[in-house]
Amino acid sequence: MLAIGDIHIHARDFAVALRFWGDGLGLVTAEQETTPEGTYARLDFPDGGPSLVLISESDVPGAAPPEPDAEAVPAVSFEVTTDEFDDTLVRLLECGGQQFGEVEEYSGLRLATIADPEGNAFDLIELPAELE
Repeated sequence: MLAIGDIHIHARDFAVALRFWGDGLGLVTAEQETTPEGTYARLDFPDGGPSLVLISESDVPGAAPPEPDAEAVPAVSFEVTTDEFDDTLVRLLECGGQQFGEVEEYSGLRLATIADPEGNAFDLIELPAELE
């Protein structure tokens, strides 16, 4: 078996990240823990798939958060597919997300690139009905 594992996102502002990813996408908080060293939460997608793990920067011993680089291209990306594209896009933007460019269409597939409040980008995708 080969599958994508959990997606880890290190957040400088844990509460903002939790609101964006949890409320924005409607993810379920499966577990959450706060210790003097930092905060961690595992969020599950309602319909299954890999979990999204939020970790406060203080959970990385001795590591200083990198300076944001507006020109940097992420080394890893991921997609979130939905059959409620418009509603999901609106919620993500209301929860502090930023949309890059316009919604694009390719052979019935709609796509928008979204970044969370800390700049972590992903593609929100609505697949054509025949591909669901």
